[in-house]
Amino acid sequence: MSDAPTTPSAPPGGRGLAWKQLLRLGNVFTAASNVIAGFLITHGRWEPATALAALVGSSMLMYAAGMALNDAFDAPLDARERPERPIPSGRISRRSAFAVGWGLLGLGIALAAQGGAIARQPGPLFAGCCLALTIVMYDAGLKSTWAGPAAMGWCRALNVLLGASASPLVNESWTPWIYAAGVGGYTVILTLLARSEVSENPAQAMQVRRLVTAMIKGFIVIDAVAATFAAGWLSGLAVLLLLIPTTLYARRAPMT
Repeated sequence: MSDAPTTPSAPPGGRGLAWKQLLRLGNVFTAASNVIAGFLITHGRWEPATALAALVGSSMLMYAAGMALNDAFDAPLDARERPERPIPSGRISRRSAFAVGWGLLGLGIALAAQGGAIARQPGPLFAGCCLALTIVMYDAGLKSTWAGPAAMGWCRALNVLLGASASPLVNESWTPWIYAAGVGGYTVILTLLARSEVSENPAQAMQVRRLVTAMIKGFIVIDAVAATFAAGWLSGLAVLLLLIPTTLYARRAPMT
């Protein structure tokens, strides 16, 4: 598997910045908010905190893994359409991106298993494995087909269920499933919009990119509202505060 060729116009920044851009580190907090919202919907509180922490970590690792694998699979296409990205610009090798992506995915599944063990529920491991499989299927080919937006919607829905499944109540109430479906539907719309991000019209492409970025941040707002209804306004505020690291990371590492 060959690396993408280096281009002479590589954007400035060291390898640390390149990895932040590859992994879309600002975005991982939106994955965390999904899990927290799902967890609070079925628990009504932040306990067991160790289980929640493991599941949040699992989700964030698998999101970052998905971004690394996405760019690794897309390296030939990005060399033509997005040459400023870390792999086609030569700042990160395609082989390294694959290695990190698979490694983070494995760690994410391990943390999902740990979270389930702490909560004494099998659901998190099952949801984590389904999430990992859907991520790989999307990155490896589904994203370029009609099924791409639906697959991405499933990823976000499974993120919510990863948190919700730490409680047996996930099988006794429709609420977490309805919420997960709503988050998935929002994701489908976002993904369809993102498909028009690459355009021959630079002004149009920039507008789409800004809207997509705002919608990605919107996950945190939606999850904060859900957390407020599930566990009170302080919980909602805590989730909403995830916008701070998201915004800070997005200043140097674009979210799309």
